[in-house]
Amino acid sequence: MIAISTSQKEALIAVEIQGKKKLLSMDSSCKHSENLLFNIDKMLDELGLSIKDNDSFAVIIGPGSFTGIRIGIALIKGFCSGIDKPVVPIYSFELLACAFKKSSPTSDFYCAINGLSGMYFVQKFNKDALPISEPQICTLQELNNLDTPIVSYAEEQISDITVTPTPEDLLMLAKQKQADGKMISAKNLTPFYMLKSQAEADLDAKKNGKKN
Repeated sequence: MIAISTSQKEALIAVEIQGKKKLLSMDSSCKHSENLLFNIDKMLDELGLSIKDNDSFAVIIGPGSFTGIRIGIALIKGFCSGIDKPVVPIYSFELLACAFKKSSPTSDFYCAINGLSGMYFVQKFNKDALPISEPQICTLQELNNLDTPIVSYAEEQISDITVTPTPEDLLMLAKQKQADGKMISAKNLTPFYMLKSQAEADLDAKKNGKKN
C-alpha cells in the first residue's frame, strides 16, 4: 500500500509493500505539487521496489486545503490510470481521531478543522475513534460551546487538545479501512469539500451579481 495525506501543510507518505516499509513527513515548507511524486519515487527506489509492485492506495480526501486535496487525489488517479488498483478514501477527521486515540481517550470527543473565513468543520467521535455524527460546519462561538473535548491539528492550534498525525497513523488507519472493505475504484475518487473554495465563491458572487 501507498498512503498519502496532502490536506494539511505537512504532507504524509507511507509505503508498505512486500513486507518493506518506509515513512515520511514532508516539511511544511515543501510544495506538495513539486515534491510529492519525487519523494514517493525516492522511497520506492530505496526499498528496491517500483510502483508496479504496489497493490493498493489510500488518500485523504478532505476536508482541508483545496489545492492539497486536489494534488493528492490527482496523483492517485494518475497512478491508477490503466491499472485500476483499489483505493481507500480517508477523511481528515478520521486521521485526527486515529492520532488522538493513542492517548486513550475516556469519553466522546470532537475533531475540528479550520475551514477559514470564520468557519470550522467538526465531527464527533466516540472514545474508540469511531464517528458518531455527520461532519458539520460551525462558527467559532458554536465551536466553543461544544460539550465534549475538541481535538485539532497542532499546526492549526484551534483547541486546547492538539495532535500531529504521523505517517504511521495514516498507514494504520488505511490498513484498517482496507481490512473492513472500505475501498473504491480510483475513477470514483472525489474530494470531500464542506465549503466552496474562495475562487468558486467569488465566481458565484459575480454570477449572482449579473443576474441581479
